[in-house]
Amino acid sequence: MRPEYLVPVLIVFIVVGLPVLSATLIKLAKIIKGESSSCGTSNNKGVSGREEAEIVQDINQLVSRLEKRIESLETIVLDQSNR
Repeated sequence: MRPEYLVPVLIVFIVVGLPVLSATLIKLAKIIKGESSSCGTSNNKGVSGREEAEIVQDINQLVSRLEKRIESLETIVLDQSNR
């Protein structure tokens, strides 16, 4: 990989990848914390399951948005390299 392509890759990682990765890790920590604290009644487990489903949906949406951004940035980089 040539050095001039390294800068856009780093920018993509810092601007897009780092926030998405951080959000994913925070969501996963909430899931783990929720599982360990829901050892009580079945009512708590129902709420925990619902929250987990919402968190998984949020993660899925974040990953989908990340994929779209990466595809757009790849298109931009490839268009610039073809010039």
